[in-house]
Amino acid sequence: MAIDITCYTTLDAELLNKKISKVKSVYKDIFDKSYIIYLASPILERKQLEFISDKQKRYSLESKLLIAEEFGLEGARSYFMVSVNDKSFPEMNTSEIADLLRSELGIENIIVLLNNEKLI
Repeated sequence: MAIDITCYTTLDAELLNKKISKVKSVYKDIFDKSYIIYLASPILERKQLEFISDKQKRYSLESKLLIAEEFGLEGARSYFMVSVNDKSFPEMNTSEIADLLRSELGIENIIVLLNNEKLI
């Protein structure tokens, strides 16, 4: 079974991708082995979602915003994923990775969910 960490942030996706690249380079021993960190994608605002005519696409994009809000993050602008590559967790467990990401990206800017359903 896959173990994924989904992070929702108030940071612009472009700025967040720069920060993710920095985190990957500083912690390459972790993100080159046990975990795979992916680049961020933007979360659209409600006004932007109104212009999407394809219902499935709009639902998919809107769900990102709704999940962030459900877990208490107002003003979400981006999200990214971290996949567990080595389930023996030799360097850090998922809670420790969540703490590292909050520390690097700012605790006020991020929420971290295990398998997109449990706040960690």
